[in-house]
Amino acid sequence: MDREGAESSSGDHEPPLKSVQPFTSPRMNDAPTQGTPSLSGADEIASSIEPNSDIEPVDVLVAGSLSIDLSCDYKVITNSSIVTSPQLHTSNPSTITQSLGGVAYNVMKAIHLMGASVRLCTAVGNDFSGSLALATIVSQGLDSRGIHRYSATSGRRTGQYVAVNDANKDLVLAMADMSILENPTADFSTMWQPQIDQARPKWLVVDATWDAITLHKWISAGRSAGARIAFEPVSAAKSARLFGTTSAPVLKVAGVFPNHHLDLVSPNNIELAAMHTAAQDTGLFDNDEWWRIVDAIGISSGGASNRLISMTNATLVDQGIPQMATKLLPFMPCILTKLGAQGVLMTELLQAGDYRLTSPDAAQFILSRSDGHGTVGGVYMRLFPPVEVVAQEDIVSVNGIGDTLLGVLLAGLVKGEGRIEDQIDRAQRGSVMTLKSKESVHPELGRLRDT
Repeated sequence: MDREGAESSSGDHEPPLKSVQPFTSPRMNDAPTQGTPSLSGADEIASSIEPNSDIEPVDVLVAGSLSIDLSCDYKVITNSSIVTSPQLHTSNPSTITQSLGGVAYNVMKAIHLMGASVRLCTAVGNDFSGSLALATIVSQGLDSRGIHRYSATSGRRTGQYVAVNDANKDLVLAMADMSILENPTADFSTMWQPQIDQARPKWLVVDATWDAITLHKWISAGRSAGARIAFEPVSAAKSARLFGTTSAPVLKVAGVFPNHHLDLVSPNNIELAAMHTAAQDTGLFDNDEWWRIVDAIGISSGGASNRLISMTNATLVDQGIPQMATKLLPFMPCILTKLGAQGVLMTELLQAGDYRLTSPDAAQFILSRSDGHGTVGGVYMRLFPPVEVVAQEDIVSVNGIGDTLLGVLLAGLVKGEGRIEDQIDRAQRGSVMTLKSKESVHPELGRLRDT
């Protein structure tokens, strides 16, 4: 995601589970799709649902944040001195826009627009922002049957995100209040487990907005249900939740390849570094299972640097990006590192027998091959250049570009349109569309379906 540096607030009272009421909407095809969302209509829907109503399976279940987003773009005053960034400790002229966002919502909407079936699991408060969010989702024809609404007495607030951008639309500062999903005392088995059981998804996407305990429960429950797991780190600070603490790491030895918990992770370069640091701080690079995989990969310390430069570039190697991704592979065997103007770096731990290990077309992307290890075949590393260099004057908003990429990619996977590497260029085109849009996901993203 594009919100590194934004922290969510916490510390509010944890309400009991009985204060949570599930929210569902009519079937997608019955939901209104035009006109201004009705707040009273959303409340009526919320109060009339049956908690045990049957819910059909979906291709993808997305669990994470839904928020009201405010984007504040600094506006340069004519004839003033050339200052492109807002000034501290004073009011700044700006253009402020409001939209529905949140990592999970953005990913869900992108998947929906690309033609795959998807459901969002999240929570909102009983406040104006919650009513607005629910009404907007219903008006867009999106599936809202995985959204829970807290009671007014719970004190929980619907997620909100405020981005302050400079005159070039680059993020200067962001503030996020996503504490509504930081509720480790909630009963997962009654609040969220039924959603997994009924959805039976091929893929479960979990973002790092959840507290570490609930995050772990989502991943474990999805794995037990047979779903493949994608993890979206959200921010540098929140990405570390995946690894727990030094005394209680979430990714224990049982999470090492081929018994890994995560199938796909999509950090940016800052989040990748934060995840690497968290794994190191919790001692995950010291256990025998991790060393077993690293030894099997067979990358010699002497020749690794030149090889990595030839497969990526010197700048990325100097930043340690391919090295950090390779070290994390035993825990998450496919990492897509979003590099902005430099494209996307795909790093994948291949199983023994993977066709790419012997394919002439893939030979240039094989970083290493395992020498006789039972399960590890080698490492596939490929830098995908950007599909388009967007002129500064064409950039409207950076919000949601990484979420769009993940959503487009997953839609292609569940629809059987090839492997991960076959989806990346189209996913980047989706990101470019969103970059040129005021929405967190371009509303005409579906134009990419047939490309």
